Amino acid sequence: MTRENILIVGGYGEVGSKIATLLLSSYPNRVCIAGRNLEKAKQFCAQHHDLAKPIQMDVSKTVPSQQLANVALVIMCLEQKNTSFAHLCLKEGIKYIDITASYAFLKKLEDLHLIAEQNHSTAVFSVGMAPGLTNLMAMHAAQQLSSIEKLHISILLGAGDTHGTAAILWILQQLNIPYYTYRNRKVANFTKKRIVQFKGIGKRSVYQFNFSDQHTLTRHYSHIPIETRLGFDVESLNRYVSFLQKSRIAYLLKFNKAQTTLASIIQKTKIGSDVCAIKIEAIGTKHHKDTTVIVDFIDHDESLVTAKVAASIATQLLENKYPSGTYHIEDLFTFESLQQQFETSSFSKSFMP
Repeated sequence: MTRENILIVGGYGEVGSKIATLLLSSYPNRVCIAGRNLEKAKQFCAQHHDLAKPIQMDVSKTVPSQQLANVALVIMCLEQKNTSFAHLCLKEGIKYIDITASYAFLKKLEDLHLIAEQNHSTAVFSVGMAPGLTNLMAMHAAQQLSSIEKLHISILLGAGDTHGTAAILWILQQLNIPYYTYRNRKVANFTKKRIVQFKGIGKRSVYQFNFSDQHTLTRHYSHIPIETRLGFDVESLNRYVSFLQKSRIAYLLKFNKAQTTLASIIQKTKIGSDVCAIKIEAIGTKHHKDTTVIVDFIDHDESLVTAKVAASIATQLLENKYPSGTYHIEDLFTFESLQQQFETSSFSKSFMP
């Protein structure tokens, strides 16, 4: 049997719905919108002239393999507690994409490499804006140098953007979870401030944050420090989150109710814009001279940026042959292959002594 359908788990959510909309233009009647809420899935499909099919599916429970009949590719847009569903997909020989930003979960997904190989399936992780576009931009910048000494990844999110609840909750949850960076140095999230000049926006404070890109990129550059920082376009919000981190108030965010309440307030408080930006600074030498390679990206609507990356990777997986196994985005794809998904003016590159 030739599999042809695309199953988007969480396909009616903030990011999933945008991925589905992008893919429907190329794959009408081949996209399935899956999630626990069948009514929301049906509403999405009705809004798109029933060119997609709604499916009720709860991946937190055992999913019968029959629900994956005729599925060629799964795009996972939900945070999961275990890898049982991903394991099922790969065992069935289904291609798999995951947009999670959680490094702890990505490490678990990496362990499915042998299952994917044995069943001739391919899984791609670190798909989105960050991680994803950040990985490819960082690799591109580093490759311009003869030798590299340090890599800075700075991410700016618009405070007025319509971030999904799950994305906001994930950021809040990280405030109480320290992580380890280069040479096993322990770091608290939203600390170690650095002032960064974002092209087209200006100077903003950004703080070290546990995005997975800095960890997965060490597989390529294990000998240098790689640091990812996060900030918002509204400087007062940066100061507020930094204050939360330093004060005892952050402890309250260990409780689900406090997280949900604050996430709701953030979503309803429309300050700032929907801008999003990335700045990569690769520091090293080129032709025996000290050089910093800077790659900038600026756009609007972070969830749409993630959707564009995911839809592009999905299309390439469906249309081309890739090796079996589990891979991060930079293992199989390049910065150049993603550039065409965005306006030419979104990117710029410069060299500084």
